[in-house]
Amino acid sequence: MRDRPDPQAARRLVLAGVGLLCCAVLTVGWWSKARCLGEDAWARGEQYTRSCYTDVYALWFAARLDAGAVPYRDHPLEYPVLTGAQMWAAATAVGWVPADRRAAAFFHATAAFGAAAALATLVLLARAGLPPARLLWYAAAPTLALTAFVNWDPLPVALLVAGVVAHQHGHDATAGGAAGLGAAAKLFPALLVPLVVTTRLAQRRPRDAAAHTAAAAAAWLAVNLPVLLTAPVGWRRFIDLNRERQADWDSLWYLAEQVRGAAFAVPVLNAASAAVLVAGAAVIVIVGARRRPPERWWELALPLLAWFLLTNKVYSPQFSLWLLPLLALASPRAAPVMAFLVADAAVFLLRFPFLGGLQGLEPAPGYGWFAAAVAVRAVVLLSVIVDSTRTSASAALPRGGGR
Repeated sequence: MRDRPDPQAARRLVLAGVGLLCCAVLTVGWWSKARCLGEDAWARGEQYTRSCYTDVYALWFAARLDAGAVPYRDHPLEYPVLTGAQMWAAATAVGWVPADRRAAAFFHATAAFGAAAALATLVLLARAGLPPARLLWYAAAPTLALTAFVNWDPLPVALLVAGVVAHQHGHDATAGGAAGLGAAAKLFPALLVPLVVTTRLAQRRPRDAAAHTAAAAAAWLAVNLPVLLTAPVGWRRFIDLNRERQADWDSLWYLAEQVRGAAFAVPVLNAASAAVLVAGAAVIVIVGARRRPPERWWELALPLLAWFLLTNKVYSPQFSLWLLPLLALASPRAAPVMAFLVADAAVFLLRFPFLGGLQGLEPAPGYGWFAAAVAVRAVVLLSVIVDSTRTSASAALPRGGGR
C-alpha cells in the first residue's frame, strides 16, 4: 500500500526551490554592481555605461563615511534615521578592512544585510499563504536583481510586509511596530497605519486601532527622537531636501517639463503633486473600500503606493522595489504585474546610459527613448492601480491564501 504524498512536505520542497531561485536573483543583483567596484572604480563612467550604479558606493564618500563621520551628527543625511543606522553599522563593520578596499567592502556588507532582508520578505510572503507561483512574482522579478542593492530599501520593504502579515493574523500592535520601524527607514511603510486603523474602526474594534497607532508612534519615536534631540540639523536634512528638490529624471513631472519647455517652480511643483496625490488617493480609498470587506482594506496599500510613485516628483530606481511584495499579495491578475516588471526593467536599463550621455559617455540613448519607457511604465502602473482598486486579490488566491 502506497503512502499518500504529504502536501506540506511537497510545499516545503517547492518553497525551498523558490528560495534558492531568489538567492540566485540576489546574487545576480550583487554581481551587477560589484563588477564595477574593482581598482579605479567608476573612473571611466562604467556606473552609467554598464548600469552598475549604486548609491551605497557613492554615499560612502558623499556622506563622509570614508572619513569616519557619524551620520546626522557629523554630516547631514538625506535619509530617515534607520537607514542612516544601517549605513553607520556597515561602515563600522568594515573598519578593519584596508583603507583602499573599504569602499567596496562597505558595499558588500550593505548588500549582505539587504539580501537577508529581501529573503526575510520572501519568508513573510510564504507565511501569508501565497502559492509558489505568486512567490515567484517577487523572487524571480528582474526589478529585484536590478534595484535591491541600489540603496537601502530591502529593510523597510521587509518591515512593511511584516506589518501586513501581522495585521492579517490579528496582531495589530506588532503590525504597528513594524510599520513604525519601517517608516523610520523610509516613509512608505507608514501607509499601512491609516489602512489598519480604518479597518479596525469599521469593525468596531477601537482598542485594536489605538494599539496599532500607539505601537507605530512608539517605534518611530524610539528611533528618531534621540537623533532629533542630539542632531536636529542633520535629522532635518531629509525633510529639507524633499521640500527643495526639483522633478527627478524618472518622474512624469520631469516629462511634463520637457513637453512644456520649462521647469516648474518648486513650490508650484510641490503643491501640484500633493494635490494630485490626495485627489487620486481619495478615489482609490472610496472605490476600493466599497469593493472589498474591511479585512481586505490593507490591499489598498498597492494602488495607493503605486499612485504615489506616479504622482511624486521623484521616482528613484529602487522605489519599484517597494511594490514587488504588494504586487504578489494584492494584485488580482498576473498580466499587469508581468507588464510592470518588463517596463520597469526597460526604464532602469535606459536610465543610466541616458545619464551617462549627458556627460559625453557612449552608448547614449536620447531622452526620447528613456521618456518613452517612463511613459509606458506609467501606463502599466495606472492599469495596476485600476485593477487592484476595483478587484480584491482574494478571489485569485487559493482558499486561505493571503488569509
